[in-house]
Amino acid sequence: MAINKTITFIGSGNMAQSIIEGMIKASIVNPENIICNDIVQDKLDSLKKKYGVIISSDKKEAVSKAGIIFLAVKPQSMLQGLEEIKPFIKKESLIISIAAGITTKFIEDILDLKIAVVRAMPNTPALTGAGATALCGGRFASDNDLQTAREIFSAAGIFQIMAEENFDAVTALSGSGPAYVFYLCELMQQAGEKLGLDAQTAKDFAVQTVYGAGKMLSKTGLDAQTLRQNVTSPNGTTQAALEYFKSHNLSDIVFEAMRQAARRSKELSK
Repeated sequence: MAINKTITFIGSGNMAQSIIEGMIKASIVNPENIICNDIVQDKLDSLKKKYGVIISSDKKEAVSKAGIIFLAVKPQSMLQGLEEIKPFIKKESLIISIAAGITTKFIEDILDLKIAVVRAMPNTPALTGAGATALCGGRFASDNDLQTAREIFSAAGIFQIMAEENFDAVTALSGSGPAYVFYLCELMQQAGEKLGLDAQTAKDFAVQTVYGAGKMLSKTGLDAQTLRQNVTSPNGTTQAALEYFKSHNLSDIVFEAMRQAARRSKELSK
């Protein structure tokens, strides 16, 4: 179902771009109904050239025309960004925020309007249509508002509506999660080189291994534990590596890292 409202992006970085690309590819919105606002003109020029969207460095112009406003600025810049656009927002607009740690209540309080706010926590694989997005509505968001958000993020991968109290955990798991996988791939590549592979071969095999493992998780219907057990032969090479992980408390390291991410998400909300 196409969305006929004008959609304005306040902040037009990588995540905003992934959402824009997904919506256009899925024919959810026409490019001429998307307005991108950002402080970096080169970024806006690139978006216009690539997607045919409207660009504007004037927040008043961008916001006053919007039926849906995406808040895609960094959490640390959210207060300033809200103050700047507050005078120009129409109360019937839908606000969708993708800023980590920023609550719907924070946005509602700053805008001081009975306005529909939907909070979303997507992740960067949305750029390939393989993202995971958590959604929740604020005090004044209707079922129709949530349906609009679902329609938008359906082009980016899977999505789920959940209680806002779970967003810090989701941020630590899927919001930051791609970086954990990229880091593991980076370390596997480095280890391959240290073990004698040339750099390109180590990269190609590390990337394909991560891709293939992810595809197996997605397509086989088997859980991660079962797939791990299936490729672990007794006293084999895989078992040797996994036992080293266990002896060095990799599970504790992963949990503590994610706990730190969730703690930072809570800090950003303050």
